[in-house]
Amino acid sequence: MSQFGDGGVMASKPYIASGKYIQRMSNYCIGCRYDPSEATGSNACPFTTLYWDFLWRHQSWLSKNQRMLMQLKNLSRIDPKKIATIQGLANQLRARIASMPNH
Repeated sequence: MSQFGDGGVMASKPYIASGKYIQRMSNYCIGCRYDPSEATGSNACPFTTLYWDFLWRHQSWLSKNQRMLMQLKNLSRIDPKKIATIQGLANQLRARIASMPNH
């Protein structure tokens, strides 16, 4: 999500990743108690939750980028009640991060 901050100057597509992508591309998920394919629930991966929340919050801007259309199409398939749950969990995660020392 860091590339989103430059407004597309350095990259043609924001580099954002779900937990599932992190699992496929690295070994960071080995031994983790979270399920990278879940965005809600007690086993939800925080990266996946934040990924879908980020897409939801910035879909208007992201829809101008042709390379983001597939991800936004997938976002449109998610039930609105689940989106609301994702947003609530993402807000909790951000609050928890903000309250950590040295943040």
